[in-house]
Amino acid sequence: MNERGIALLMVIIVTAFLSALGLGITLAVFMDRLAAGNLIGSVAMLYAADAGIEMAAHDMAQLGDWTPVLAGNRHGSFVDGAAGGVRAIPGGGVVDLTAATNMLNCGKTSTCTTAQMVASSKDRPWGVNNPRWRLFAYGATTSVPQLLRPAPCYLVVWIADDEREVDGDPSADAVREDDPGHGIVRVRAETFGLAGARRAVEAELVRVCPGGADAACSAGIRVQSWQELRQTLP
Repeated sequence: MNERGIALLMVIIVTAFLSALGLGITLAVFMDRLAAGNLIGSVAMLYAADAGIEMAAHDMAQLGDWTPVLAGNRHGSFVDGAAGGVRAIPGGGVVDLTAATNMLNCGKTSTCTTAQMVASSKDRPWGVNNPRWRLFAYGATTSVPQLLRPAPCYLVVWIADDEREVDGDPSADAVREDDPGHGIVRVRAETFGLAGARRAVEAELVRVCPGGADAACSAGIRVQSWQELRQTLP
């Protein structure tokens, strides 16, 4: 092979190397931006779920009786139609509110039977006192005026009686103030985003001074516990 042939071969090898290097750098930058965008979107969805807890607490503070909420007969300040059915997720995809509620109550997407809801399990060991999750508030975050610059996702808030009550009726709050679990509910807020993205938080709300007669202690709500849920999400 003469010198011109060797020079041409070296040019081809160097060009191929530089092309591969440039492609690798471009791909790395693209993946980094994609990961950063996904992280920002995920954090925004978590904030939206947390906002759902706060809005539910505000709505519950306005109610003198929580039993209608626990029975599924009273809803929050933002809903986009009847409780249940399929809803569109902003940007693409859908969420089935009925199926999601059933999953919380019995671990199945189909309609839960009474026997399934009172069955003891690792996640629901209280039998007849197992929480009955009810849809309380739901809608696209873009239609919730309380949220500024919301992530394009769908927000769902459920409310259920807390497990302290032993009256065998998870659809009603304990009547007497000294009964276990009186004036306490569990709230779960979950956001559904693109490509199956989900973030969920759960909190326990406690009614503060339910009578509200003492001027030094006005009626309100206290968030007694809060946790982000990860292991329960697919």
